[in-house]
Amino acid sequence: MSFLSSLFKKKPVAPTRILNEPKQLLQGDIFCFGDSFALPEAMRKQQLQVTDITTVEFQHEHYVQLTSQGASDKLVYLSFPKNPKNLIKCSLLLSRAEVETLFDLDAFSEIFEAPGKARLTPLTEQHNYGDMLASEYIQQDFETSGYIHQADYRDTQPPQFTDQNHGREFQYFSLEGNKELRGIDIFIFENGDTDVYLSSFRPANDIAELWIKGE
Repeated sequence: MSFLSSLFKKKPVAPTRILNEPKQLLQGDIFCFGDSFALPEAMRKQQLQVTDITTVEFQHEHYVQLTSQGASDKLVYLSFPKNPKNLIKCSLLLSRAEVETLFDLDAFSEIFEAPGKARLTPLTEQHNYGDMLASEYIQQDFETSGYIHQADYRDTQPPQFTDQNHGREFQYFSLEGNKELRGIDIFIFENGDTDVYLSSFRPANDIAELWIKGE
């Protein structure tokens, strides 16, 4: 009798996953930006899939960064650093040619010179970045140390500052503009690789739709 009872006993049902806001996105999920002309061409009305999740860690802060891709080769990055209005940080990785088009390279090189007080003004008003580009940028970070982890630590503490499980170390430089709503983020890694991101803090409702993988 006990055997039959165990055989027909109802198994617990796993809770249904809910996806109500961008910060809940997981790898494989899909989202779509709205049609606002404030968005750059790489984002406006684009349907993208989350292809990778990493964690950016500083001494007193960490946040996840989602890599996503749609029909084009241009990757779009979403991250969720703490801010008073809970805005989403949307970023585009710039090639060297794009940096040269947007900024004077002599002025740009001042970012890496102590004491880190560079100011940048874009060279052109004709671009495909919507209102993502600030009219002026003022440097904030100079050689700030941090780590990138190939893992999702949004709900837990990354290991770098607590044990010997190292992430990929970088030196971080940043500039801000338009009342801290626009930015340039630069990561220089130990091997010399350099990533330059054009970033913008945007309201969550710029992302019009969300889909869970497989649904």
